[in-house]
Amino acid sequence: MSNFFDHQAAVQCHGNWLTRDQLQTENSWLRQELHKAHQKITADKKAFELLYQQSQVDFLTQTPTRLLLQDRALQAFKQAKRQHSSVILMFLDVDHFKRINDQHGHDVGDFVLVELTRRLRASLRSTDTVCRYGGDEFVLLLPLYNNNRNLASLATKLLDAINQPMPIDNGILQLAISIGIAIYPVHGDNLAELIQQADCAMYQAKHQGGQRYRLATVHPTPPLVTEPGPQELR
Repeated sequence: MSNFFDHQAAVQCHGNWLTRDQLQTENSWLRQELHKAHQKITADKKAFELLYQQSQVDFLTQTPTRLLLQDRALQAFKQAKRQHSSVILMFLDVDHFKRINDQHGHDVGDFVLVELTRRLRASLRSTDTVCRYGGDEFVLLLPLYNNNRNLASLATKLLDAINQPMPIDNGILQLAISIGIAIYPVHGDNLAELIQQADCAMYQAKHQGGQRYRLATVHPTPPLVTEPGPQELR
């Protein structure tokens, strides 16, 4: 009799009576659904983490994106204000980069950007930020920079590091860059203003032949667009 009731025992579920066998089937389905939900949540979390990483880091050069640069700049400005220090922002562009892509292909162009990034990082402090700002343009953020007199030496060091021969599959490239420099708080008190002034200074360097640096002025002249220099250098 007990075995009979064991097999025929029933429970009430949502107003309906289920046998033990039916309840086990229902539980099995529920476990499967919970497993599917867990898998979906895990996949969504990984997708979100990937999107977040892509918003923070440039895929090719693995450098901070503009979004992360903005955050680091805000922190650097706060530190500089507290410690009465400076923040250096350099805006640089590869001279004749379009010619490299046209003559050697985009794969070589990508390799050049990666190698350029490596050389920049090797020439700077670990606390400095190298950001690929777009295309072949880079922004360097140097927080708590206390010796502006050494800026010329640092800029020359960067020019020389990038200008070293770069072996590629079918030959050797010799890169040149143009650098514009702006100083917080001398040339601006926010990232957008500093970038604008450093960009103007960089264009001046290009108009003067490239492979050089220029310091922003307090009231910069807008970059010239009627002369052929920047277009040819790009």
